[in-house]
Amino acid sequence: MGKHVFLSVLGATILALMLGVYLSSLKAPQTNHKGFPWQVENLATGHTRVFGLTIGQSTLGEAEQLFKELSEITLFAPQQSAAVIEAFFSEVKISGLKSKMVMTIDLSTDEIQAMFNRGARISTLGSGTRKVTLSGEDAIRVRQSAIASITYLPSVNLDAGLIENRFGQPAEKIADTESDAVHWLYPKKGVDIALSETDKEVILYVMPENFDSLVKPLQKPVIKK
Repeated sequence: MGKHVFLSVLGATILALMLGVYLSSLKAPQTNHKGFPWQVENLATGHTRVFGLTIGQSTLGEAEQLFKELSEITLFAPQQSAAVIEAFFSEVKISGLKSKMVMTIDLSTDEIQAMFNRGARISTLGSGTRKVTLSGEDAIRVRQSAIASITYLPSVNLDAGLIENRFGQPAEKIADTESDAVHWLYPKKGVDIALSETDKEVILYVMPENFDSLVKPLQKPVIKK
């Protein structure tokens, strides 16, 4: 009798451990998909593919499934520029590299304004920018929409030597007017890398056809290659 009880308890324990491992795997960040930040593919359609996502085609919902993380969706309405919807991923692990990511969503100005008007909660930041929490239905709509850009914030230091070795020589370097960062620009890839002596590197990916609008706010002087 004691042997049967022991085997029953052992079986239940093993089952519980297997269930725990399974549930943990669902919650853990995805690590088995490939994609270093310098592995940028320009498709024949004009789209950019990076981290297993196609900018301009892949949806936010698909990104959440890939990274196994729900993003934090927020609408930001600055005083002096157009409103934008951002999705923030607090911890993404790709090819062994941890990072944070911010994605903007490809929605029209009218759609974003309508979502602003329906916002569940609105607060004002110190800069005067209004921060809007979307309604449940609008959050679903955002998750069904395509990604317009990806901002990659690595946890490790990607210095200038590594950037040049992996991405190649930039077409142009432009000093940021509001910080000590220098923007390394790769228009054919749709990549802008901001390198700073005091802050972490920031890598922004867009479709190449949208690169001019990305660079326009940046002002010279130009730093020669």
